[in-house]
Amino acid sequence: MADRSRVVVLAGAAGSGRSTFVAVALHALRHRLGEEQGLTLLPRDDRTATEARLRYERPFYEDEHPPPVAPGAGVALVHRLSRSTGRRRPAVSLVLLDTSGPRFADPEPDESELRKLDVADAVLLLLDPRDLTGAVSPAAGRAPTGDSLRVAERVLDRLRTGRGRSAAGGRARVPVAVAVPKLDLVTPWLPPHSPLHRERRPGTGFDADDRSAVHTELRALLALWQGEEIDGWLRERCADHQLFAFSALGAAPRGATVPPGGPRPHRAEDPLLWLLHRFGLLDGAGPGR
Repeated sequence: MADRSRVVVLAGAAGSGRSTFVAVALHALRHRLGEEQGLTLLPRDDRTATEARLRYERPFYEDEHPPPVAPGAGVALVHRLSRSTGRRRPAVSLVLLDTSGPRFADPEPDESELRKLDVADAVLLLLDPRDLTGAVSPAAGRAPTGDSLRVAERVLDRLRTGRGRSAAGGRARVPVAVAVPKLDLVTPWLPPHSPLHRERRPGTGFDADDRSAVHTELRALLALWQGEEIDGWLRERCADHQLFAFSALGAAPRGATVPPGGPRPHRAEDPLLWLLHRFGLLDGAGPGR
C-alpha cells in the first residue's frame, strides 16, 4: 500500500520561530516522542537528510548557535512516518513545508508563497506573542510590528478561498493549528493554575482532555490579549482549528545562542500530536477529538 502524503505548511511572521519549531519537532519525533508513541521517522531522500542534519539538528543540538536564515528562505522536508507499535496504521509521507515570513507580511504578498497553502493538508500558524497587545511586557525585546496578525489574516483568507478549500459555510476545511510560540515570554503573566504551566502527561496516544483544557485556556487568553479579533477570524474562516502555546527552546535565547545544554522544549509537541491524530496515526477521543 502506498504511503499517504500529508503536507503541513508552516506560516508565521519573520522571527516567530518557524525554524526553531522544525528543529525541535524533528528531534522529538526521532527521539523522545518517537519512542513514547511508537513512531519511526526516516528521511525520504538525501536532500531531506542533509537539510535536516545541517540546518536543524547540528545547529540547534550540537553547535547551539542557529545560523541566520536568509530573508525569504523556505524549505520542504519529506519524511516517512510510521507506527512501529500498537495498532498498525498506514505510513504517512510527512512533508513539512516552510514559508517565507517576510513575503507573507509584505503589503503585496508573494503569490508563490500563498500557493503553498493550496496544497496543504494542515497548517501550523504561529502568532508571535510580541505582536499580541497585552501578552508580554513592553521590555520583551521589540515593539509590536503587527506582522503576525497580517500573516494570520492572509493565511486564513487563502485557506478559505484557495483552490478547492472552501467547506460548508465558506470555512476552510483543512485542520489549522494556531500556536503562540515563545511561551517563556508569557509565562510570568499566566494565571497560577493555568494548564500551560504543566508538562504534557506522557503516554501513548492523543490526550483529548489535556487538549481541551489548553484550547479553552488560550481562547480566554487571546480574548484578553487581543480582544475577540483572532477568535472571530478563526470561527468565521476555519471549520477545524485548535489553539496551542509552547516554548521550543524552554528559555529565552541569549542573542543568537541556544540556551546551554540545547533546547528544552515545553509543550512544543502539542500541535504535532494533534495533527498526527488528525492524520490517523494516533488514537484519541473526547472533546479535543
